[in-house]
Amino acid sequence: MGNLWTRYKLFLITGLIIKTLLFMVVFVLYFTDLFVLKEIRVLNNKKISADEVKRLTDLKGQERLFRINLKDLEKRLKAHPLIEEVVIIRRLPSLLEIIIKEREALAILIKEHKGYLIDRKGIIIGGVLPQDYLYYPLIEIKNETWKDNFLTFLEWLKTNKKYLPVYENYSKITLDKNKIIFQTKNHIKIYFPLGVTEELTKLYLHLDRIMVYLYESKQIEKIDLIRMDYPFGQALIKFRS
Repeated sequence: MGNLWTRYKLFLITGLIIKTLLFMVVFVLYFTDLFVLKEIRVLNNKKISADEVKRLTDLKGQERLFRINLKDLEKRLKAHPLIEEVVIIRRLPSLLEIIIKEREALAILIKEHKGYLIDRKGIIIGGVLPQDYLYYPLIEIKNETWKDNFLTFLEWLKTNKKYLPVYENYSKITLDKNKIIFQTKNHIKIYFPLGVTEELTKLYLHLDRIMVYLYESKQIEKIDLIRMDYPFGQALIKFRS
């Protein structure tokens, strides 16, 4: 019986010590000036300046580091059109590190007769500068049902630059009601059927083989139209008259 009572007292004392230590840790972290914000460090930003990111946080400095609500701060930062993802890390004793993933332009969306840079999710990230037309095709979306598949396919096409025609060679790409229409900068039209990304990428590899043959045989300048909306393995090629 005595041993049991001794163990019980030891258990109570240990529990009290643990609670006291936890209270002291919480008190030091949240209610003293030992860990206060003195510096905000912004990483991976390119288009948006570090000063702008700091202004978006609305932090003035000297806030207690562990009382800063990181979820609210992340939500505030992600409201900016250029910011896609944010990772925020407390670095003791006084640093807040903000790692930015910026939205990357995919294409120039034609909307109400105006052009806007959009990312891979179709989110508008800004207006268009003259040099943007050198790197991004115009896109027109007439079929909202297939929009996500279409944009995913364009992201794949932009990333895989080894297949012809390369992404920068397009002047305009249209998601129509029942097809995708590509227009190259040397005035070739290419028709694709609608499909999921896997189907479209497979079809594009077939187009790449056709384009390589046309370049190697020096016939590319004679081509007016290539239609890939035929049973797989078949295509129609129309020469300029």
